[in-house]
Amino acid sequence: MHSHWKSGHLMKLASRINLIIRRIHLYSGIFLLPWVLMYGITGAMFNHLGLFPRMQIQTVNPQTLVAAGLKEFPDANQLAEQVVEAIQKDADSSRIKLSENTHAEFTNEISFEVKQDGLQHVVYINPVTHESWIGTMPKNDEDPETLLPEIRNVKLSPDPQEAAKKAAASLLDGVGLLKGKEPQPFGWTKLNFLATVDDQPARITYVLKDGHIDINRFTGEDGMPLRHFFLRMHTSHGQSPTWNGRSFWSLAVDTMAIAMIFWGISGIIMWWQIKRTRWIGAVIIGMSLLTAGAMAMGLHDFYAATRL
Repeated sequence: MHSHWKSGHLMKLASRINLIIRRIHLYSGIFLLPWVLMYGITGAMFNHLGLFPRMQIQTVNPQTLVAAGLKEFPDANQLAEQVVEAIQKDADSSRIKLSENTHAEFTNEISFEVKQDGLQHVVYINPVTHESWIGTMPKNDEDPETLLPEIRNVKLSPDPQEAAKKAAASLLDGVGLLKGKEPQPFGWTKLNFLATVDDQPARITYVLKDGHIDINRFTGEDGMPLRHFFLRMHTSHGQSPTWNGRSFWSLAVDTMAIAMIFWGISGIIMWWQIKRTRWIGAVIIGMSLLTAGAMAMGLHDFYAATRL
């Protein structure tokens, strides 16, 4: 009797846990839907400049480029041969030659820009297919106005960067890593704050590394077009030393990361509970692992032979 009661109790507990997993899976997905849509859409926007474009796009007939002189542009293998010949001339006794499998590939399109009347015009040329297009970037209506443009740098005494540098040297020396070397600045730490210039609100940015100063009129705008703002949201990462909007966004990114892992695990649990779909799910999981593995090896091969 006791064993039967215990078994029934465990079944009820398992059923309750299963219900909790399903509800967390459902409601976390609903709550994080804006982030799912944002990451999905902006991820595609990074891959395709023509998706929700801010710029005006004008395509160009490939024959126009050929007539303009692009026919003299070498293909990847020809250019690799030319580069090797040029290196060989300067290599003295070293012998340079192409590998049997050169992996000669262009990393991206060739682009040139010209600026006229405040507009940026960029021509993009595919070095392989010779397909091309011209993108015209409109003016940024939120471009911040520079105040006191003659002031580009200030020198503080004492210099806070030097104080931090001394502290870093002491820390490195304390763990035996300094060894007579001098710590060098790594990255760009800035101080942003609001002030007034001639009673007008201003945003001031001070770069600790070199004392560079940016003074802009503060209007409450972020200074970015809407498309750039969403792309910046996608790439925003790291933690700010102070709790602010960026810190909360970072917390949301962590939440999204945990949720994605949970969705994968809970999805497998829910799939396994439906016996009639197990074999279908197993086939799909196998296909997924094979596809992911093949793509990972392909990308590894690309980065092994390519320097971006």
